[in-house]
Amino acid sequence: MTGRVDQATDALSGTCQGGRVNSTVIAEQAEQYYTLLGVRPDGVASVVDLIEAENLGFALSRAEALLREHLSCNRVEVWRDGALLEQLAR
Repeated sequence: MTGRVDQATDALSGTCQGGRVNSTVIAEQAEQYYTLLGVRPDGVASVVDLIEAENLGFALSRAEALLREHLSCNRVEVWRDGALLEQLAR
């Protein structure tokens, strides 16, 4: 035995064609995570909240609540995938 596999042997009938395996991938809707940063007047992010949301509107409503809850923050930044989407200021 050489340790080399030429063809998949556990695939369903009809899915192997030569050295290539055909498969079907079902893509689910990607979860969207937003990062909310409560930023003090000196520029320090003293509050960080990671939330899962279906849309930006929900994330913004949570950002507004965060701004009300943390009086030391003068703004809340809404981030997703490394991009700043919105800033809510007092």
